[in-house]
Amino acid sequence: MADARAVFFDFGGTLFDYETTAPGERACLIELARAAGITATSQDIRRAYRSALKNVFYQYLPRPYYLHRDMFQDALQATAAQFGTTFTQEQLARYRAAQHQRREQDFCLRDGVTETLVALRQRGLHLGIVSNADNDQFSHLLQLSRLGPCFDSLLSSEDAQSCKPDSAIFSHALAQADCAPNQAYFVGDSLQQDIVGANRAGMRSVLIWSRSDTDPPDSSTQPRHVIRSISEILDIV
Repeated sequence: MADARAVFFDFGGTLFDYETTAPGERACLIELARAAGITATSQDIRRAYRSALKNVFYQYLPRPYYLHRDMFQDALQATAAQFGTTFTQEQLARYRAAQHQRREQDFCLRDGVTETLVALRQRGLHLGIVSNADNDQFSHLLQLSRLGPCFDSLLSSEDAQSCKPDSAIFSHALAQADCAPNQAYFVGDSLQQDIVGANRAGMRSVLIWSRSDTDPPDSSTQPRHVIRSISEILDIV
């Protein structure tokens, strides 16, 4: 096996846990629904959004490239449709502004992220982020994380014009690091996007699975490694 030269990380769900921003996201959703006159319970609104987002996610997943703002807007409008209404562009703009404010309040890195990145850099490895995100969201979250100086390369799906698991975004990342696929690790939290894409690209896939009450699901796609915390990557690389 070739010596490792690079470690790439997904961003959302990997370097930070979506659970830390979930309360704010839920609050923004309910505010949006109320602004549109939806009087259903908060629980029913959240349930409707989860169902809509799941359906829309799988509609978008086969596409090699898309803007995430379009996917989330489609999910929101599908949610509104379940209550017989639609969201106006003004309401959606206020919703997005509220999301940014809440993320600034709630954002938190996973334990050990900064220390792990420093240790990997000390080993002479190229470090990169490869994120399915539009540039405005990616830049905002990167600013909140203060992780920019820890990385040698930063790649959004909008810059790559490719969304994981499409192969082009992985090829672009490998070119940035000037390394072969079997010289690179890819760490992510999504089997459908991160692990499928990394495996297809020939990279050494690592699934971060932080749930303590269950193991990763059995599926046709399996990562080469499973870790429960970011620092465990130091025992693998």
